[in-house]
Amino acid sequence: MINLVHFYDRPGGIEILLPGIIKALNEREFSAFVIRPHDGTIPSVYSDTGIEVIYGSRKNLKACLKLGRYARHRKDEIFHIFNAGPLFLLVLRIAGIKRLIYSIHGTIYWHNRIEKFVLRLIWRMAIDQRRQIFTSNSKYSGQVFRDNIAPGISCELLYNYIDSGRFMREVPSAPGKEVRKIIYVGRLAPGKGLYRWVEIALSLHQAVPQLFFEIYGEGQLKADLMKKISDAGAAGFIQLKGHRNDIENVYREAGLLLFLSEYESFGNVVVESILCGTPVLVTDIPSMKEIFSEFPEFILKSSPPSAEEILRKLSGITYLREVAEKAGKVFRERFSIDKHIEKLTDIYAKI
Repeated sequence: MINLVHFYDRPGGIEILLPGIIKALNEREFSAFVIRPHDGTIPSVYSDTGIEVIYGSRKNLKACLKLGRYARHRKDEIFHIFNAGPLFLLVLRIAGIKRLIYSIHGTIYWHNRIEKFVLRLIWRMAIDQRRQIFTSNSKYSGQVFRDNIAPGISCELLYNYIDSGRFMREVPSAPGKEVRKIIYVGRLAPGKGLYRWVEIALSLHQAVPQLFFEIYGEGQLKADLMKKISDAGAAGFIQLKGHRNDIENVYREAGLLLFLSEYESFGNVVVESILCGTPVLVTDIPSMKEIFSEFPEFILKSSPPSAEEILRKLSGITYLREVAEKAGKVFRERFSIDKHIEKLTDIYAKI
């Protein structure tokens, strides 16, 4: 039995991977402990998997107690915990879990000196390299973990996989076709550069009035973004579209994905967009440079990102589409589910 442990059951960078893993490893049994209760707004990623799902609590103490009880009855099974932090990792160590994989999917570990002191102490108590394997979803996220948490630890690189059967280019782009729609896809959360995104959208629309913009996703900044757009009188050309189950069609219908995140451990959406044949422009941050190491044309060099540089890039959209086609061929191999499952199978065997 493999027990998956993570925070939420709604679609996200970690969660969208899990149904595919369960399906690909159908010879194994799975169960899941989701730390936060299902909120009912979006279907659970487990809705079609048929596996047992146990929920924790919105309060950390109660969630820890529930996880501890869950784990004590499954001490001899494999636990795979995804970016849940040191407190829940410590709970599993105290519960006596002997075989554990911790997957790093983040780069922010604290926000002030007090948090740094407390959380580093908990990390030190939680880590047991004899019984735990660590994976990272990029070289960068693994390095940040070593720099901040455990300098001597070994992190096995396990890139997020992207479903290339779903995210694929269906029809060739029309040669020379101008961009009309620019999109953002992802959580509406701090660190995603969304206020700057809206400001750039306003500048781009002023320069090219036929441009319009769509933001896809849910999150805590939704109300603030709606107000910012409304106050700017931009509701006619900047729209918040919420969650879409068929996000692949959103990519295909767009001319460009503009992704201005300030930090990321990976960035599923930029790879998905490229696989659908839609060019992207991204901030010059380490994870984006890692993904686009062979295709720097997609990286914005101005800091903060500027409308002027984006306009220059848009003037060469035909070239960006050609590069996106080349990148798509590389990404289908590099970020394939087959590679991910092969590596994950080896890790499960090793633990």
